[in-house]
Formats: sequence, structure tokens, C-alpha cells
Amino acid sequence: MSDKPDLKDINRELSPVDEIIEEIISELPLKERVEIANMNKERVEILKNIFNKYVRGKTDTEADDSEYTDMMNNLWSKLQKTHRLRVVK
Repeated sequence: MSDKPDLKDINRELSPVDEIIEEIISELPLKERVEIANMNKERVEILKNIFNKYVRGKTDTEADDSEYTDMMNNLWSKLQKTHRLRVVK
């Protein structure tokens, strides 16, 4: 059991898709978060369909497919804001 707070308590106002993204981010190892954040747009597009099918298969919700279409892009955008490698002066 980890000491991380339960995301469902913290993010009550998030949509189901945002909750899934936040949960995935919290479960990813740091190395993978950094790798995803530093991917270029073409690599993200390649992974998008595979990722969406995986998430849809793992969730029990009957969300509309349109909610899942940009899930990988949303995950990538959030990780770019927080986990991109930057030059430190």
C-alpha cells in the first residue's frame, strides 16, 4: 500500500476521462512519464489508438467513444507540462 492520497477524493470535479488520466499518471514510473512527455507528435499519434483500446478494455464505464479519442493527447499534454526535460542554468 502506498502513501499516495486517493485521487478520487482529490479530483472530485474531474470528468471520468480526466480521472482515468490522473490515475494512469500516478501509476506510471517516473521514467515512463518522462519518455511520454518527451515524445514528438508523430509518436503520440501512433500510440493513440493502441492506448485508447487498452483503456477502454480496462474500464467498466460505458463512456461515449468520443470521450476516449483524445485521451493519449490529453495524457501527453499533461505530462509535457510537468515531466519534460529542460535545460537548467
